[in-house]
Amino acid sequence: MLTRPKSVFSEIGTRAIENGLADPTISAFYEAIMSAPAGKTQEALKEFLPQLSLCSDKVSPLVPPPIFYVGRDSGQRHLFGDDWASPETSTTPLRTPDPDLERISAEAYMRALNDEPYYGYARTVVQAGSQSYEVAFERLIVTLRPSPVADYRICAYLGIIQDLQKTT
Repeated sequence: MLTRPKSVFSEIGTRAIENGLADPTISAFYEAIMSAPAGKTQEALKEFLPQLSLCSDKVSPLVPPPIFYVGRDSGQRHLFGDDWASPETSTTPLRTPDPDLERISAEAYMRALNDEPYYGYARTVVQAGSQSYEVAFERLIVTLRPSPVADYRICAYLGIIQDLQKTT
């Protein structure tokens, strides 16, 4: 009998994107960002904003950066819902509502903040409210400066859900 681990988080690397092995949306986003002339990444980003989540560059080994934007067509909004993605009032930064997913995701953001885009695959069980789901997704995280003179960076996260099954 075959058994599989509860969670899989694997860095695949951007060479897979370059070789045409990624989801077409991830490939298009990667190409747009990587081929944007210096100082023009904002223009390249605009087309993809509905599918992106944007985060600060404040990350630690166990906590990914806080989220400040969740696109209307993003994988995170699809998984966690509109109420999570657009709280009416919030005194704390937006975080993924599953603490295990938060902890595991931090490493990918840290790698992306080392100036190398992170491309990977994940399959895991997440808690969204009172529901539990098994989700499989591809994710690309890139960092960029919002303007050429900015002294900070933002992380742009594009997650494409490949499979989503309710478990409870």
